Amino acid sequence: MNLSPMIHQLGLSLTVNQLWVILLFRIFLVLGFLLSAWKWGDWENQEKYYPTILFTMTVDLSVSFLVYRHSLWNYPPDALVKTQTVAEFINCFFILTATTFTYLSKFPAGNRLYQIAYMVLWISIYSGLEWIDSQVIKGIYYTNGWSWSSTALFDCIMFSILRLHYLKPFWAWIITFLITAFILVVFNFASAEMK
Repeated sequence: MNLSPMIHQLGLSLTVNQLWVILLFRIFLVLGFLLSAWKWGDWENQEKYYPTILFTMTVDLSVSFLVYRHSLWNYPPDALVKTQTVAEFINCFFILTATTFTYLSKFPAGNRLYQIAYMVLWISIYSGLEWIDSQVIKGIYYTNGWSWSSTALFDCIMFSILRLHYLKPFWAWIITFLITAFILVVFNFASAEMK
């Protein structure tokens, strides 16, 4: 398949080698998060985490649907994955589900300082990987006012809400709806841009 028209349409200038680097980085992310879930996930009690995993998937797919015509971030094609939708599905069904499971499985009990440090660790991992992906690999780029800083702030919110949903799902949904409304206003979404 000739990717030149697709890459040109996105305003990118990626070489065939860069497409392979993007693919390899995506494979590294998927395998890394799946292996971490396999190694550190609390498989004996997996049913405890299932509602929050579904919450994560529902929110991610809903956001993908909402921002369909007014993207805040985009995934360029790589040597194998040719569409934004497939990249979003990989993110939702593999990376985010493994993240949610592993994150909640090892969340420290009791000591608030350890809990904050644990959240900061995960925020740093996610923000660091996205910085590498956006600045070095060029496997994600931002549009319509979104930036890596927006992502770092979003990661802080996301990991807090994952824990909140695990403990108090109702409040996590309320806060998620409020944050979504805030993002839609701040990043200038119009109802005409929604699918």
